[in-house]
Amino acid sequence: MRCSYIAVDWDATTLRAHAVAQNGAVIRSVELPDGIQVVQGDFEGALKRALDTLSDVDEVARCPVLMAGMIGSRQGWVEVPYANTPCDVSALAAQLPSVPNALGRSIFIVPGVADLSGAAPDVMRGEETQLVGLLASLHASDLQVCMPGTHCKWISIKGGKIAALRTYMTGEAFNLFSERSMLARLMVPNPGEGGEDTDDWAAFDEGLACAWREGHLLHQLFSVRTDALFGRRAPATLKSYLAGLLIGHEVHDAGAACTGDLVLVGDGRLTQRYERALTRRGLRYSIAPDDIVVTGLSCIAAKVGWLPAAATVA
Repeated sequence: MRCSYIAVDWDATTLRAHAVAQNGAVIRSVELPDGIQVVQGDFEGALKRALDTLSDVDEVARCPVLMAGMIGSRQGWVEVPYANTPCDVSALAAQLPSVPNALGRSIFIVPGVADLSGAAPDVMRGEETQLVGLLASLHASDLQVCMPGTHCKWISIKGGKIAALRTYMTGEAFNLFSERSMLARLMVPNPGEGGEDTDDWAAFDEGLACAWREGHLLHQLFSVRTDALFGRRAPATLKSYLAGLLIGHEVHDAGAACTGDLVLVGDGRLTQRYERALTRRGLRYSIAPDDIVVTGLSCIAAKVGWLPAAATVA
């Protein structure tokens, strides 16, 4: 199959490039550990390495490149202005800046999205492309979406448009408290059968329960220390208890605004924690399909004429 465009998902730690055919199918993919925090500004060199890996795909040398993710941030190749909510795929496609380069390529970056409707601005980069792909994959126009991560995103989509966005720094807070705080000194790993650190679900559930009782998070966090000091909680359970506290407060706040079923976007250990918290909270959810980033990029590519509209969900 001949390549029609190159889809690139470029975040802080990883560069993923996909050669996409006219029918929307991925011909070949490459993943490199060349995230924007790794390549030290050599974005052209990193992209060239990815494209060289795909070079034997028919017509790949002539294809335009469409990139999404942190590559469009202030720390990336070009800082791309945000599109404002309410925002849909047409608005994103209308704001694709061309990236000057010495590779002889037509290179474009998808803008992130800013929600300026609240008391403080909220933003995302990369997630907007996933959301476009999610809508196309589910053939939906109205969704509530939770996207766990270092900075967890809760998004409301109405009429096919990203309408509202709320970010919670839960993952970053967990990393700081469990690795660099006074609480971290008391914690030890909880090894599973393979020796890797695992969750203690009973302790996680106790953290959720504490979060959902009346009380301030900053006060409840100190119980991670005092429970260990007085022997009420084993050191190997403290990380799981902390995770339950933090995710519990987030789900309590964000979940209160959910008026319909949620779609959970993510995989791995962190998403399992959110699944458990949502279930315990009585919030119904489904899991997003795989490969929604490429689907989202293909939807945008179709809007600018690189693919037929029928090919956006291969």
